[in-house]
Amino acid sequence: MTDYEARVDGEPTIAGAWRVEWEDRERGLARLVADGRSVPVLVEGQGTDWVVTLGGRRIPVSVRTWRERLLAEADTASRVHSGPMDVKATLPGLVVTVAVAIGDEVEEGTSLLTIEAMKMQNEVRAPRAGRVIELTVEPGLAVATGAVLLRLE
Repeated sequence: MTDYEARVDGEPTIAGAWRVEWEDRERGLARLVADGRSVPVLVEGQGTDWVVTLGGRRIPVSVRTWRERLLAEADTASRVHSGPMDVKATLPGLVVTVAVAIGDEVEEGTSLLTIEAMKMQNEVRAPRAGRVIELTVEPGLAVATGAVLLRLE
């Protein structure tokens, strides 16, 4: 079973109770069915960008995997919150290089450090602009998933 999350005007709605029944998939004609109700819809698009026409209203829909949704939520949260932010390891490995020092101003996307995991070099980038106020790692240090690498202000 697929887990769906629906948002209308940016607000989450209950989508799990509804299911899609295709009438003509090639033409994008379907019905949303739940609790004895059936609503006709027109579905157009491809990849992750779709438009669903429901009750005469065209609704842009973004189709994301569970991982993509988590990354988007994390990105939104990092932009919304101000103040100090811990940058954590997303995988276990060995810190190879640290490209910043305490006091450095960084832009979103700036390379902060590199972690080697399974013989692959993984670059850790700044999730937002800020100033490095604390470094908790150095080259040669092994880190676990979730370990705090540095703090941005």
